[in-house]
Amino acid sequence: MMRDDGSDPEGATFARVGARLRYRMDNLLSRGVWAVLLWLGAATAVLVVISSALLTIFGLTFADSENTSWIEDVWQSLLRTLDTGTMAADTGWGPRALALIVTLAGLLLAGTLIGLIASGVEQRVEQMQRGKSTVVESGHIVILGTSARLPKLIEQLAIAGRDRARNVIVVLADCEPRELRESVGTHRARLHGSHLVIRSGKTDRVSDLSMVRVREARAVIVVADDDAENDTDVVKAVLAVGSAAGGFGRMPIVAELREVAMAERLARACGESVHPIVTTVTIARLTSFMLRDPGMSKVVDELMDARGCGIDLIDASDVVGVPFGEIVRRFHGLRPIGLIGDDGAVRLNPAARSIPESGDRLVTIRDHEAPPTTATAPFADEVQPQRAQVGPADERPEEHLVVVGWNALGATLIASVAEVSTPGSSAEIVYDPDLFDADEIQVPASTELDIRLTPSPRLSWELADAEGARATSIVLLGYVRGLSAGEADSRTLLALMLLRKELQNRPGPPPRVIVELRDADNVDLARQSGADEYIVSDAIAGRFMAQLAEQPERRLVFLALYASAGPSLRLVTAEDLALVGTVSFGDVVITAQAAGMLAIGWRPASTEGATAILSPTVSTMLDLAPADQIIVIA
Repeated sequence: MMRDDGSDPEGATFARVGARLRYRMDNLLSRGVWAVLLWLGAATAVLVVISSALLTIFGLTFADSENTSWIEDVWQSLLRTLDTGTMAADTGWGPRALALIVTLAGLLLAGTLIGLIASGVEQRVEQMQRGKSTVVESGHIVILGTSARLPKLIEQLAIAGRDRARNVIVVLADCEPRELRESVGTHRARLHGSHLVIRSGKTDRVSDLSMVRVREARAVIVVADDDAENDTDVVKAVLAVGSAAGGFGRMPIVAELREVAMAERLARACGESVHPIVTTVTIARLTSFMLRDPGMSKVVDELMDARGCGIDLIDASDVVGVPFGEIVRRFHGLRPIGLIGDDGAVRLNPAARSIPESGDRLVTIRDHEAPPTTATAPFADEVQPQRAQVGPADERPEEHLVVVGWNALGATLIASVAEVSTPGSSAEIVYDPDLFDADEIQVPASTELDIRLTPSPRLSWELADAEGARATSIVLLGYVRGLSAGEADSRTLLALMLLRKELQNRPGPPPRVIVELRDADNVDLARQSGADEYIVSDAIAGRFMAQLAEQPERRLVFLALYASAGPSLRLVTAEDLALVGTVSFGDVVITAQAAGMLAIGWRPASTEGATAILSPTVSTMLDLAPADQIIVIA
């Protein structure tokens, strides 16, 4: 504070100097650990220089050193700064006093240094726990976002990449890495030797995407948040990936979306390297397949799982000019099901006279661990004479579907059923009005399918209350809104048990019951509770995204395979193909081809819960019962 005469008191000057020094020190400390280390080094150097200068000026030495040079004084001063025991041998009160001062200053500096190192290590550990360190990898897969599908997605990516020398999966999500790791629950057995790295950050921030090295990634997967109401976050993340990677086209980007229109717009805007998928549409299509063909869930599980057989695209240069009907009979260990051209056009079960062109690839069902070997000659010289088309009758019977519960799958499922339903079919939607309002349940209009809504508080609905009395199929959908996966599955399983209890007293053939679950660990409970088939929606979505990350062109094949029109997965009985008895799978392939279908596997009907066997070798011998199912593309 200034006096009236303009003079500045001495105390005020010192206060300003002290405040300025503290300000400078705060700025220095705020620069980080290295700035403070430099400051400590400078303070130590100043202390050593002053001590050695005093020794030189007064002609003194430490510990009766015979060498009285200034360099020796510097060395002796530095020793007393770093080691308190060095001063014990000093003689003379002058050197002792100076050694004591130097040693005390050294203790202060050493204590500060130790505390600084401990603080720096703690900050580094905390930073690593927060997932803020840069990922030093290349050729890895980056997953952006988090959802209930993440555990299955990581497991499938680990299985698909288990043959790689180093398979690294990096997850970037806006949450604590420790919490995410616990929720994912990945352990060494599930990772199959892969390395899981979790980082915390914004999925639409370029700096955070650079932290996980998206530019060097071999694929990027953007998952939709479970609580998201639209596709805004996914679209922003995809655009940010393109910016961080220096443009689209460097790596495939698989994006999970909720709206079909948004998926189409994103694909047009970003180009061929972006592969948007609407998992709800895929799952709903698969559910409609299960309604049509009992046992289809086992086929889907095997086809989508990275462990065994699945869809694979292979080079067709060796069979260019060969008719597709002969190509089918050339392969012993895999099953060709179609062709895909350079333009992305997929032809499933093409005509036997179709010839692959240069640049075409074969769409096959094969064991991912087995090489695609071919024979020099077909395993059968001639195709049997053309037989009548085997399959369902042109007029399907009336379908009376009851959907209990509601979520995003419901509308697409109803639409899929409506596309193939016959006049007189119906669909009843039983929903909980405490979770949904009637105007929120949007269903497509249909001239063939009579659709009605039935509110049922806490799912107190009973079969006798409505269309359930004549139901041919019942689908239990899991609620998503406001419920965790465990809570949703518990409601679904309870509804399943109540439903099965009512069906025991119902005359006539029982309807097929298909249950949607969100947690794969509840499948055994659903099976014990009486579900004919089940859908683990999160597991299917995770498997689907993992398939596209490894080979993005599979998306086009899946779209064609699960479309409502055109060739698709079907199940026919061995009796339909007149193949009862002991036959080779090669015989099955030839007989199915003569009937206009492509056989890709079989499933025994005598064993409850039997899995599907895809792409066996043509020499595999089968003992087929009349009800055993042949898996075909037709």
